[in-house]
Amino acid sequence: MAEEFQAEELIFLMKKINLDMEAQLKRCLERHDMSGTQVYFMVYILRHHPKGTYITEMCREIGVSKATLSVLVKKLREKGYLCFQESPGDVRKKRIVPTEKLIVQGNEFLQRADRMEAQICSALGRKEREELWELEQKILTQLKKMEKENREIKRQEVTV
Repeated sequence: MAEEFQAEELIFLMKKINLDMEAQLKRCLERHDMSGTQVYFMVYILRHHPKGTYITEMCREIGVSKATLSVLVKKLREKGYLCFQESPGDVRKKRIVPTEKLIVQGNEFLQRADRMEAQICSALGRKEREELWELEQKILTQLKKMEKENREIKRQEVTV
């Protein structure tokens, strides 16, 4: 019984942290024309893919579905922050590339994200951050395993 309660409490706390992080993104990064999540996604692109990347690659990196990522990219394209660049070898393959507008405003976004991240992480020491990262990786691995198992069960149900 106590172990079940601890599991429930742990999952509840993870959900609360997620909701509070979303609120911080909104408060710290939201602009009149963009959500905090949109700004943070652009920060990610500026930090990790300043020359551009592909949606499929981003899906693998950040663990978001292609549909979710496509909607996010579409909104940022409409606002003039991202554009598509066709691949010369395969016209179906389109690279997501920051526009001049994003590059010009990029420093502001990066500074705001740096401040927010520093504030959030200031509650933990370096060793604690490393331990938390390792624990998060274990949980993500387990969630991926569960997702794979659920897909297999659904596939079996369809064939029956």
